Amino acid sequence: MRVVVIGIANQQTSLPVDRFPVEYVAQRYLTGAIRHTVGGVAFNVARSLCALGHVVALASPLGEDYPAAMIDAEAYRYNLSTHLCRRELARTPRSVVLYDTTGRRQVNTDLTDATSFVFQPEDLEPDLFRAKLVVLANLDMVRPLLEPLRQRGRRVAVDLHDIQGPNNPYDQEFLSATYVNMSNEMIPGDEIAVLRALRAKSRAKVLSMTLGADGALVFCRGMDAPVHVRAPRVRAINTVAAGDTYWAVFLHHVVKEKRSPVDAAGLACEAASRMVATEPVYGSSGVDDLREILGVPKPVPSATTPAEIGWSSFSPEW
Repeated sequence: MRVVVIGIANQQTSLPVDRFPVEYVAQRYLTGAIRHTVGGVAFNVARSLCALGHVVALASPLGEDYPAAMIDAEAYRYNLSTHLCRRELARTPRSVVLYDTTGRRQVNTDLTDATSFVFQPEDLEPDLFRAKLVVLANLDMVRPLLEPLRQRGRRVAVDLHDIQGPNNPYDQEFLSATYVNMSNEMIPGDEIAVLRALRAKSRAKVLSMTLGADGALVFCRGMDAPVHVRAPRVRAINTVAAGDTYWAVFLHHVVKEKRSPVDAAGLACEAASRMVATEPVYGSSGVDDLREILGVPKPVPSATTPAEIGWSSFSPEW
């Protein structure tokens, strides 16, 4: 399945801490524990979809600097195309993630001048309108794409990262997407009541809400009430990218495998639970580790090379 994922990719430095708040000490020795890798919502989703076997193009605003080179190198390991990335920023976005022994994390993000970057449809043609699925990962930079995608009848997935309730005007225009996901992190009160209110306003086939360790809620057209899908209980090590893992696995099973949204959410919760219970996997050996976390069966040996199945064939004839 050909997918375009649009949003932020950034250089990411992960740093373990003993607890929050962080106590001051003059020096800490963390042999093998400080990891420089690639993150960002769009990259996390795109990387997981690649590991699940899809042909994926990433569209992110980047600079011409070493973090951009790091993103290109990590994308190459996953056969993830960066041909839609725009390299116009003064500095590529970057982040520092602190995480403690209970799974809590603090993400410190420097989006640089990407905060004012906006993708236009012509930046991404013809790929944008030929993909089977378009994932809009960071909403401010993709607003001009929403209406053209709707008019073309494209299948669109959106994650409402900053949803705070049923009347949040920031997010309402994106409720027309095919699949809409959100977290309960910033939602005060009753999550089910919020989903019911959004269901009344949304044209989406599926509304999904992640609940952290409690799993997810799924609310489809025709349902009388949201269904609670529980997540396996695990000892969390690092919760960074757990929601992105859930969303990628959910979309894979709903769109490609044609599973019911409830079944897809169950498989996605299982994958996200494996992710948070595993040491950070985005190091030099992360490809096979990530596939195992996502539940990808071990491949049957094949004569097909990555170049033959990648975006080299993503041409105007596609």
